[in-house]
Amino acid sequence: MSAEAIRGQRERVVLVSKVYPWNAGGRKIASACEESLRRLNTDYLDLYLLHWRGDYSLQETVAGMDALVAQGKIRRWGVSNLDYDDMQELWQADGGEQCATNQVLYHLASRGIEHDLLPWCQQQRLPVMA
Repeated sequence: MSAEAIRGQRERVVLVSKVYPWNAGGRKIASACEESLRRLNTDYLDLYLLHWRGDYSLQETVAGMDALVAQGKIRRWGVSNLDYDDMQELWQADGGEQCATNQVLYHLASRGIEHDLLPWCQQQRLPVMA
C-alpha cells in the first residue's frame, strides 16, 4: 500500500522504517533493510530506526547501520524507545553520535522523558520524535 502511494513521487516523501531488535545485528540488519526496500519498492530509506533495545550490542547495531549508510540503502539512522541509560551507552559506541533521532512515547499522559532523557537529548542536540 505504501509503495503504491509513493509511486512517482519518491523524492517528495520521507520514508521511515524500523528494524526489530532480533534483526539488529550481523547480516540480519542488512537483510531486514533489503526486505523493507523491496516491500516499499524503493532503493533507499530516509530514516531507519532500531525499534527497541534487544540482545545485540548497540555497537553491533551501529556498525550495521553505518554499513547501510555506506551502501546508500539508508540516508540516516536512529533509535526508538531507548531510555536515558541506553542513550548514554549508544553515545559511547563508535559512531553512536551519528544517531539522528530517538522516537519515544511522549504525550500529556506520559511525560516521563522530561526527567532525564529529554534534557539529555537537548544537551546532545538530538531531535526527539514523539
